[in-house]
Amino acid sequence: MSKANLLKEKAEESIGLTEGLQMGHQELAILLRQYDLYQEQLDLLMSEIERLVSQIPGTQEMMSIPGVGLVTVAGFLAEVGDLSAYDNPRQIQKLAGLNLKENSSGKHKGQTKISRRGRPKLRALLFRGVIPLLAKNAEFQELHR
Repeated sequence: MSKANLLKEKAEESIGLTEGLQMGHQELAILLRQYDLYQEQLDLLMSEIERLVSQIPGTQEMMSIPGVGLVTVAGFLAEVGDLSAYDNPRQIQKLAGLNLKENSSGKHKGQTKISRRGRPKLRALLFRGVIPLLAKNAEFQELHR
């Protein structure tokens, strides 16, 4: 809102077209109302997500980790489902397509890369979730070093 007000002040002082001012004001008012509506819808969605996530056991412990937030936990659980269905963390790793595979045939030994045979949204979520962890969590910073 502060940038919008600053833009409005600068536009009033600038030299420019004088035709179409009424429609320009109307369009700006419509855009501001749309922004308010989107913000209200986002707030409703976030409160509903918070309510649903709070009902799932183990989420408070996940969010107590510095750098892990509500959106990360909700997205992770939406992609993975019930964590009690997994016996080993490697199952979730494979579900995300983060397990290692080697490109080799016969005598040729190729590079080892991730398989990418899994859920791309889960991989992207895990990648976006690690960045704040590295910034805010000392243990993960040490592992990264």
